Amino acid sequence: MLKTLDSEVGAISTNNERRHSIDKTGSICSLDDTREITAYTNRNDLQEEQPEAKEHQISQARKWFYLSIVAFQGFLGPLSSSIYVPAVIEVRSTFNTTTTLVNTTISLYILALGIAPLVWAPLSERHGRRIIYIVATIIYVGSTIGCALSPNITAFIVLRIAQAVGSSAAQAVGAGTITDVFSANERGNAMGLFFLGPLIGPVLGPLAGGYINQYMGWRMIFWILTAMGALVLLLILFFLPETSKKHIEYLQFKETKRLVEHDGNEFSEKNLSGATSSPPERFSTGLVRPLTFLKKPVVLLASLPYALAFGFMYFIIATLPHQLEFKYGFNTGQVGLAYLANGIGNAMGAVFGGQYSDWYVNHQIKKSQDQRKIPEMRLGAMWIGILLLPLGDLIYGWCLQARTSVWLVLGGFFLTGLGVGIVQTPSNTYLVDSYQNYSASVVSASNLMRCTWAACTPLFAPKFIVAIGNGWALTTVAIISALSGICVLIVQKFGESMRARDK
Repeated sequence: MLKTLDSEVGAISTNNERRHSIDKTGSICSLDDTREITAYTNRNDLQEEQPEAKEHQISQARKWFYLSIVAFQGFLGPLSSSIYVPAVIEVRSTFNTTTTLVNTTISLYILALGIAPLVWAPLSERHGRRIIYIVATIIYVGSTIGCALSPNITAFIVLRIAQAVGSSAAQAVGAGTITDVFSANERGNAMGLFFLGPLIGPVLGPLAGGYINQYMGWRMIFWILTAMGALVLLLILFFLPETSKKHIEYLQFKETKRLVEHDGNEFSEKNLSGATSSPPERFSTGLVRPLTFLKKPVVLLASLPYALAFGFMYFIIATLPHQLEFKYGFNTGQVGLAYLANGIGNAMGAVFGGQYSDWYVNHQIKKSQDQRKIPEMRLGAMWIGILLLPLGDLIYGWCLQARTSVWLVLGGFFLTGLGVGIVQTPSNTYLVDSYQNYSASVVSASNLMRCTWAACTPLFAPKFIVAIGNGWALTTVAIISALSGICVLIVQKFGESMRARDK
């Protein structure tokens, strides 16, 4: 029985620790900020004021600032994946090993980048987003320092895997943050900005790494990455609040219960309206959830076009240096600059894809008779990218085969990047809209598909090109990319019913 409280309980502050959070109305707060709890003389009532919509509580400027911090953390992983590709020869010489073994570190890194989010995602849904970002970034900074100081190839491989684990958190948890902060009508644009990192990171990496290695050596690459990781860690510590509504409500429930019991009152859970009294689910339950998403046909079909496009982008990235050096006599610096063609395409595609997908959804809602919104409406925005991917592959492959002007080759590379950027935003945003309560887990499942394929393509690309030539190799890639559009058609037509059967 909850004893009668005073008519009003004043400001209550806790001095144990300062945690940033967004309360259940969506407004930013800290657990040590003044918290007003209105208690009524009716001993069966302990009610808080009615919350307003979350998106109205956080200004647009703050939303995008928080997203930029998360996107920066998400950018570190893809950037680190390929930044020392131009320095492979120097790394091989330093460790007195083979080029194959050094290249294996790249594939292992990308594979770890896909697997680690399967753990980070359920941890974020259990313990909140912010602590995951902090722990992961600390792991990244520590392992990157280790890479710079590595005495041998074995230590380098182990530390590279740890680096991938630390840099991978935002790949999945970032989608959860976007779900927490942005309304459904804003998510396409937000996802477009967030996934710029995975797209332009692998492209900007070789560009920066080539010049750093040329003038300062390959170990300096990792010292610069360390500085970037440290900057991200500081931004998270001082400016990024907790955003998980479920986690915040549970913490507030525990805090309220502690304060009531501390005052000698009897606590009753039913007297708290809107509070989350249930403890977080077991970690083992959350750990297997991303794998269960991989058994859902709608998740596989919606993820496959982007996974294929991303993997085939690495197909070109891994073989581009040899092609340009052999066929056009490019030096290391010029090869690095060539990656800009794809990077600019990725950036333009991601930004355009985000804005276009939001516009496309609103347009479809207006056209519908009942004004009903379903996540499948967003997938129509993928078709521009599905068409650009094979076009870019064909131009790149056959122009390279014929040794035409390098500008035509880079033009095809640009179109491929543009297609990848446009495809990824509707694909990922569709998954987030479809499974909002477990957005981090579903995106981590999709991320595993993408990174697994991207880890495989660099391994077979060189031999495949040698066997049948650039033209036919990229024609094969173009055909597979075009056929991936069948997946989009199936989800557009049957996605809603497939999701209903999954529940």
